[in-house]
Amino acid sequence: MPETTVHCEGRLAITVEPREMRMSHWLYAPRVVDVQRQRVLLDLSESLWDLLGTADEAADSIVLVLRKYPGDRASVMLSVELDSGELKLGGQPVAPSQLLSALDSILA
Repeated sequence: MPETTVHCEGRLAITVEPREMRMSHWLYAPRVVDVQRQRVLLDLSESLWDLLGTADEAADSIVLVLRKYPGDRASVMLSVELDSGELKLGGQPVAPSQLLSALDSILA
């Protein structure tokens, strides 16, 4: 069953649909939506990227803490800017269409 949390003073919704990867190993791949503009900012729901939590939440931005399943590597921080819809990985802008490859390359 999908779980949704609201952030950034109600402007942002993060939805995860837990998937059991193997016995007692759950993956929470996020889908992030700008609620005011009804715009999907990122959708990792079909990926192996797991949302560990959030950090540095403000009214117009949030940082997602992600780790790639099976979790044998360090986590990464992905910044989401609501006003511009910009995604930043390591302080560098990333196009949504390039997000998965950018996330994978940061692990290399």
